[in-house]
Amino acid sequence: MRALQSASIVMAMSIATGAVAGDFDGALPLTCTAEQVHDCLPSKPTCSRMKPESNIPPVFGVDFAKKEIRSPFRTALLPVVSTSTNKDSLVMQGTDLLMAWSALVDRKTGALTISVADSKGSYVAFGTCKVTEKK
Repeated sequence: MRALQSASIVMAMSIATGAVAGDFDGALPLTCTAEQVHDCLPSKPTCSRMKPESNIPPVFGVDFAKKEIRSPFRTALLPVVSTSTNKDSLVMQGTDLLMAWSALVDRKTGALTISVADSKGSYVAFGTCKVTEKK
């Protein structure tokens, strides 16, 4: 009986873990909270901590249906040009005439790394994503 209970618990945990991992596959919108952001400029020898452009929380909004990311560190949206997945990561990239960016989301943990570059410099943000709750 104890072996059956243990097997049931392991199976339930596997199903729950699979559901979490499946959330980071580019099918559902994400809300990603930036925990550390660094601004890097060619005129400075080191990168410095960066604050959002306005008084909004440091949250990236990823909308796969609209193919765009809202960044708290830019007023313009980041267009998603390419999305792909591998066994470890969801990879997104984009560009427009003034900048290029790339982001990775760990498919198991939701850990985010995003880098945005333009002619003035770049910034890199580290954070954690979760599936956006429906309202």
